[in-house]
Amino acid sequence: MRHYVTNSPEAVCRLLALAMIVDGQMAPSEQRALRHSGILRRVGVEEAVFDDVVHELCEDLLATAERRCASEIEIDIRLLDTLLEEVEEPALRIAVMKAMLDIVHADEVLDGRESLLIERGFRAWGGQHAPAARLH
Repeated sequence: MRHYVTNSPEAVCRLLALAMIVDGQMAPSEQRALRHSGILRRVGVEEAVFDDVVHELCEDLLATAERRCASEIEIDIRLLDTLLEEVEEPALRIAVMKAMLDIVHADEVLDGRESLLIERGFRAWGGQHAPAARLH
């Protein structure tokens, strides 16, 4: 998995992209939620750059996957925590988490993998007692 500079637009984009694809599909409602959130504008990213980061994430996931079953790739928890650590600035974390919540709720189905991503985000970013069940 490639490394991005801490708090960089690419690090933010990768987390947003992960929120969009972690359930195995990128729903149009999730793309609308991303645009509506304004997070890309806030971090100064054009949609083309976001698209590049999505492509890079998919390449990296395929290249580093340890288990591939039923056409799915399992993401290691340590890797997920490492990706979350690339965003350190508190206000940026809040903005990213809000956008990720908007994305995972956009299709009105909170998949277990989406719940895990959000829960790990809360744990990594200081909200250790925020169980995923409360996010429904």
